[in-house]
Amino acid sequence: MGETVARAHRFERWKRYRFRFSEPIYSQLPYTQSMAVFSAEKASSAYPKTAALLSLVGGMIIILGGAIFIGVASFVIPHMDLSNITVPAGMDRASLSGLISGVLTVMGGFGLVCGAVVLVSATMLLARVGTRRTWGILILVFSVLSFIGLGGFILGAVLGIAGGVLTLRWKPPTS
Repeated sequence: MGETVARAHRFERWKRYRFRFSEPIYSQLPYTQSMAVFSAEKASSAYPKTAALLSLVGGMIIILGGAIFIGVASFVIPHMDLSNITVPAGMDRASLSGLISGVLTVMGGFGLVCGAVVLVSATMLLARVGTRRTWGILILVFSVLSFIGLGGFILGAVLGIAGGVLTLRWKPPTS
């Protein structure tokens, strides 16, 4: 009988703690939970998703441009007839195809890397609102650097630059 009473006593004590822990911790703060949810919704709705989407599309176009450069360097240039091109003095005509392919491959590879950084930065810009300045700077820098790989036919770099500038210019709303 003593064991049953001890269990009942422990259950009553647990019930007391359960109800104590179930009330919200922020109920004693000067603002309520509904106010906190409202301000979070207000901040997220005012966040410039347009800048992130411009950067996202720009990164995709930069990657596409880099992939096309690598494809042309690998499959088109080696099979072209380069007999009508004037070769600089001291250079063999047979090595011209390899030189052009090499330059295009490096440009395309650099475009792929820049496009990937812009794409990841734009995705992180959407995912982590608090670190917008870091992602905006990365988007801007690698969009400008992507001009070395022709910047995704220049359109991708321009979209990335516009998205990076819009991200850096945005200020959170003050209430």
